Amino acid sequence: MKISTTHQKFANDLKDQTALEYPEYFIGPNWKDVLNFWIYLDTLSGEKRKIISNRFDNLEELGRLTSITLKAAEDTIGVKYVDAAWSAPPSFASAYATCELINSHNLESFNFLPLFLNP
Repeated sequence: MKISTTHQKFANDLKDQTALEYPEYFIGPNWKDVLNFWIYLDTLSGEKRKIISNRFDNLEELGRLTSITLKAAEDTIGVKYVDAAWSAPPSFASAYATCELINSHNLESFNFLPLFLNP
């Protein structure tokens, strides 16, 4: 399994390298989607990251969306793991997209993940 820089930071933040071998125990039922997204993050150039951050900053109702997304992820995998999953990605946009993916089995639509399409 390829390990992204975000996945490595996640395991380091948890102080538990088991998260590298058994991510399903830490990230929840959508762990494969989360890991694939984290690998994708490693491919983004600085310019693309800037485009995504601008999109994030311009979202309507950003405060409400971030609060709802974070709470839903906490309900799925618990606060301790969400704290590590939120702080591991390289930007706020990618942190909230990660939380959205963690809880994606309960969602009808996404608010943060589309920010990463065609940057």
